[in-house]
Amino acid sequence: MDAANVELSRISKLFVDRDQTSVEEALYRRQRHAVSLVCGADVGRSYVLQIAVLTALVLANRCFPGAVRVVLPRALADAPLLVWPVLGLSFAQMLVQLAGASAVIAAQPSTEGHTLVFGDAPTAAGALRVTFDGWIAKAGPVATVERLRERQYCSLSGVLAAALAVAEVFFSFADISIQAGRRAVALSLWRPDLDAGDAEAVGIPVQFLPCDMWMLGLGHLGNAFLWSVATMPYANANCVEIFLNDFDRVAKENFDTGLLFYPDNLGQMKTRVCAEWLEDRGFRTRLVERPFDQYFRCRKDEPREPRLAFCGFDSNPARRHLVTGDFLRVVESGLGGTAANFDTISLHTLPNPRAAEELWPDVDEADRRKEDAHRTRLASENPAYLALGIDPCGRYNLAGHSVAVPFVGAAASALVVAEVLRLLHGGPSYSTFKIGLASLGGRTRLPGGKYVAQDLADVKYCDAQSCE
Repeated sequence: MDAANVELSRISKLFVDRDQTSVEEALYRRQRHAVSLVCGADVGRSYVLQIAVLTALVLANRCFPGAVRVVLPRALADAPLLVWPVLGLSFAQMLVQLAGASAVIAAQPSTEGHTLVFGDAPTAAGALRVTFDGWIAKAGPVATVERLRERQYCSLSGVLAAALAVAEVFFSFADISIQAGRRAVALSLWRPDLDAGDAEAVGIPVQFLPCDMWMLGLGHLGNAFLWSVATMPYANANCVEIFLNDFDRVAKENFDTGLLFYPDNLGQMKTRVCAEWLEDRGFRTRLVERPFDQYFRCRKDEPREPRLAFCGFDSNPARRHLVTGDFLRVVESGLGGTAANFDTISLHTLPNPRAAEELWPDVDEADRRKEDAHRTRLASENPAYLALGIDPCGRYNLAGHSVAVPFVGAAASALVVAEVLRLLHGGPSYSTFKIGLASLGGRTRLPGGKYVAQDLADVKYCDAQSCE
């Protein structure tokens, strides 16, 4: 069998690499772990709660395919979709469209697995509450976590709250943390360096949103960035133009982690799939289907191109080229890729006080040998790889693929886009940031100070409509 024809999910790879679980068994376990999303009637009136439910659905449905159900009260049967009214769908219809054939809309939650509750939904023993307030996102057991005030200052808190909740479900399911599902986890997008209970962590109401921007790389992170941007409350999405840069086609491995990709997109250019998704929601797009390299330059003359860029590359050499790309402001993120660190998120902004070579160094020879030895052991000693029926070279290549789970990208996207929102509102700045979702207490940062008017030079922005 050709290695190219082997379907090894980036999510299942965690269990294959760590536990020597077969590819088939890893998928079977994911498909058998029930997750119920229970909505209260007030979800129909809350922009941010709707974002939280929609985000939780697309994340959980990828982590646990075929095992997700959404429970809606009768009051939500005809509730309007507040997030993308241009689609002409109700909230329930949007859920059905996102769920596809692999998730169900039900009257009652499953009696097994995990339950997430949103809004004023009835609670059950063992359920996790998903809540927010201003720029704060929080998830935890309903027995100990009360609803926050849920002031709708920043829509990204809904994305992050959903990501934290699904992360807790997955960490419990995967035996990554004994505390997962039994603890409260929270993070402020306004002041991620503070405890979420601090009064300053709530932030201020968002009034302005980025108008024109580049999306560099449209894989796991790029999809998540687009989801976070597109769910923000633009007064007029048609005033926003998003430049999409990628040169790859959608592959099977993208379905688990790409929030915008589905099996029908197999073989299509990533740029075109993302453009269609955005344009359906009223945004304008431009497509650049070539690699980002040392020759890439943002045009400053006419026709002018955006000077703001979001970057989701998975290669340090490509990241170093950001410095010479003539952007005025770049927010870049990278994720861990092994069974031991897949939940790790790093964030960097340009300009940055550190040199590109320091931010994104080449792998040294010692680390390269260590990685090669690890891949060789997986390919030659792990029974799950040996059972794939492919040659040693093919197994070695598969062993080098990264472990990736979509809630990590979703959480990263909230942090990345929040950096730009703080820029637009004169908020705190963070030039470097690192966090591990399984241990939120481990976050670190380099001091960045506060954004000032000069930092906004040539970054276009437009009005946000109130979510309240």
